[in-house]
Amino acid sequence: MNLRSLRVSLILPYVLLIALAAAALGGVSYWAASRNIGLFSDQYMRAVASRIVQAVHFHVHGSASVLEAAFPEGVPVQADLSSDLDNLRTRFWVATSMFTNPNNYVYYGNQAGQSIALKRLSEKTVELRLKLRPELHRLYYRYQGISGKPRLVEEEPGLFDPRERIWYQLAQQTSGQIWTTVYIDFSSRDLVVTRAQRVLGKDGRFRGVVATDVSLREINRFISSLEIGDQGRAFVIERDGKLIAATGFNNLGLSVEGKPMRVSAANSDDPVIQAAYEGISRMVGQAQANSKLDDNREYRTQVRDSRGDIITVAARRVVDDAGMDWLAIVAIPRDAIFTGIRQQFGVALGIGLLAVLLTILIGTRIFGRIAHEVISLSRAVDRIRSGDASVAIATRRRDELGDLARNFSAMQVDLFTDCLTGVANRMALDSLLARLITDRRKAPFAVFFIDLNDFKPLNDEFGHDNGDRALIEVAARIKAGLRSQDMVARLGGDEFVVVAKGISSADAVNDLRCKLQACVEMPLQTLEGVASGRVIQLGSAIGAACWPSDAQDAEALIRFADAEMYRDKSAKRQR
Repeated sequence: MNLRSLRVSLILPYVLLIALAAAALGGVSYWAASRNIGLFSDQYMRAVASRIVQAVHFHVHGSASVLEAAFPEGVPVQADLSSDLDNLRTRFWVATSMFTNPNNYVYYGNQAGQSIALKRLSEKTVELRLKLRPELHRLYYRYQGISGKPRLVEEEPGLFDPRERIWYQLAQQTSGQIWTTVYIDFSSRDLVVTRAQRVLGKDGRFRGVVATDVSLREINRFISSLEIGDQGRAFVIERDGKLIAATGFNNLGLSVEGKPMRVSAANSDDPVIQAAYEGISRMVGQAQANSKLDDNREYRTQVRDSRGDIITVAARRVVDDAGMDWLAIVAIPRDAIFTGIRQQFGVALGIGLLAVLLTILIGTRIFGRIAHEVISLSRAVDRIRSGDASVAIATRRRDELGDLARNFSAMQVDLFTDCLTGVANRMALDSLLARLITDRRKAPFAVFFIDLNDFKPLNDEFGHDNGDRALIEVAARIKAGLRSQDMVARLGGDEFVVVAKGISSADAVNDLRCKLQACVEMPLQTLEGVASGRVIQLGSAIGAACWPSDAQDAEALIRFADAEMYRDKSAKRQR
């Protein structure tokens, strides 16, 4: 039996079991985590898109009230601004104080080319921009308090004509309020959108347009603060794809001349933004938005970017009754969503591998020890089976393996012991002689063949049980008279053999012969049913042979000693 193969056979099932358990646990965990993370990320992206829509509405909703405060419904509108200047200043003061961030600027232009604008600089200080004649430049005044006296600050270099502005032209053709497209405020380098509304006279005729600017800086800050990972993108765009705000990406670029310019999502350098916009724009289409049906409408899709990576996209439409039609989009690469799961799966596999390695190490130590003892026991049994009586089977174990070893040890005793007398048997004798003859030290030894005289008459007179008692008693006497390194074996019937190590001289042989004869011929003490006072004893005939002088092998030694025993028997009969 091979020690390594046995150890592997013992350890391998446990290793495979733990490996399969770790793989199954990791696979189930990965599947469950992927499913849950997928659902969670989808809900999270939808929630983020919804938050963006709410943030945009919250940011711009006050602009409608600002326009209403500047030109309340039913208030008469004069054709000439100069005739109603004080009232306009008061209403504009109130309007700019309502939502100072972002609606701190209100302005009005009429058909005559006149204009008035009020920009709040602080809580108490405002800047009045006034143009009462179309051919004049606008004049900038500053004053404090609602009734403060304006102080001329400067004259605008260029000629301002409100009628040429896009906000004026759009509102003139629209019955309600309307948003302009987003544009760049070059003074602040921020994106701005204007909300405008035409103003009618009592006769229902068009008089002019009132408007307010809404800075989109806060929307960009809000978008940038969203937690969607390093690779995720949240952004707001107009329907034409122009960026309004974005995470991880600048919403303004630079032209060749170094001036700020709008950035288009379709042509951006960010593959995630580009792919997400293209995917959502195909879903939204070109249909005009309905403020009641389309506001906060949800879109979800998966697209591939220019690198071939899958992008998960959630979007909502930002629509109001003034014509706003923006898109709030959240896009996260699929790999980024599942990166944490893959890392956890890697950790789980690492733990599983560690468990396998620990199992191998611990199993090698535990099962290796067991395998070593099993192999040792197997080899001992093989030696015993081949007739080696010198094998010692000893164990300290208290488990099943220990029981097995002790059982083999008991079997060994039974195999090499005479069942009647308890001394060695013929198999044990042959084993000892083979070892002594093949011993490299070549130490001499003597073999004594003992035959009991008068045993048959004793057996016939007193019965077989007493015959057995006589054999047991004689064997015990002989064994007791020997040294610990010597051995007595029963060949069968009334014949015994003694092997005495280290004896080679005639004197030593004769001394031991006499000693053995005395042991045998002592009166028997264990017989039953013998009349009181009667002494029963056996005689003996003993032959001896020395190795290597008398014979070279075990069988020859026994024959030589046996022949010597018969000569001794014949000599005693003739006396």
